[in-house]
Amino acid sequence: MAKKIILLSFATAFLAVGCVAFPEDGYYDGRYDQRYDHRYDNNDRRYDNRYDRRYDSRYEQDRRTWERQQQQRNRLELERRKQQLDQRNWEQNRKNQQEWDRRKNELERQRLEQQRKNSEAERRKRAEQDRQKVSKERQRLEEQRRKASQDRRKQTEQERKKNIQDLRKASDQQRKAAEERRRAWENRR
Repeated sequence: MAKKIILLSFATAFLAVGCVAFPEDGYYDGRYDQRYDHRYDNNDRRYDNRYDRRYDSRYEQDRRTWERQQQQRNRLELERRKQQLDQRNWEQNRKNQQEWDRRKNELERQRLEQQRKNSEAERRKRAEQDRQKVSKERQRLEEQRRKASQDRRKQTEQERKKNIQDLRKASDQQRKAAEERRRAWENRR
């Protein structure tokens, strides 16, 4: 691109000057140089000045035409460069937008993945807590049943012992009463 610009600058400079100006010749502005026209020597009045005016008007017309063409070329070149710049900017913006969308989608996917993991961990935690509650409740109920069973067994054992003691007392009392009756009967005899 830089080479093209340099080449275009040289071509424009060469065309603008019209020819190469050598330092010893001075500056050439495209007009008729009277230094090399010997017709003007000795103030020759026979020369027709109309030729100069015609030449100058043609030169001015050519110069204006050339300037219009240069301006048009420059304008077209500027428009082309502007279009290229706009195209590059559009491409860059599109790439940036795609990159931004990709990042946004990636962040959204990561957020959803993290949210899913968190909800899964929360669900597992609740399930574990529920399982522990159920296990504790089961153990508590089992302990209550065992305690109730032991209490019934103890009560039954105490009642059985009491019944046995009552029976022994009753049988001892009956034996004593029978012994006393036998003694009383033996004493009566």
